Amino acid sequence: MTAGNTILLNENDADKTIDLHVDDELDLMLPAKPSTTGYVWELIAFDTAVLVQDGTCFIASDKAIGAGGIDIIKFHTIATGKSEVKLICHKPFECGVPPLKTFTVTIISRSD
Repeated sequence: MTAGNTILLNENDADKTIDLHVDDELDLMLPAKPSTTGYVWELIAFDTAVLVQDGTCFIASDKAIGAGGIDIIKFHTIATGKSEVKLICHKPFECGVPPLKTFTVTIISRSD
């Protein structure tokens, strides 16, 4: 079994439809500054029959305390189908406040 491709998307890819193949990796790379602003990216929706989330990580842009950087949210395509992936950037401790940003992308996963 061979590994699929890794597809990198950023906030400029919001609202696009992306074609992938089963076993491809999808990395969403979104700007973040959680330690100083309190805003975090939260995954709201995706189809677990098509995608599995493989984790998240934060990469700081420099070593300064409170530095901004990139949140990377990783997925792996596990089956054919269509899935909308939706994230919001918000302060999870604030109730009733609309998100600062949203990010949505539609994934179409195909077999080889």
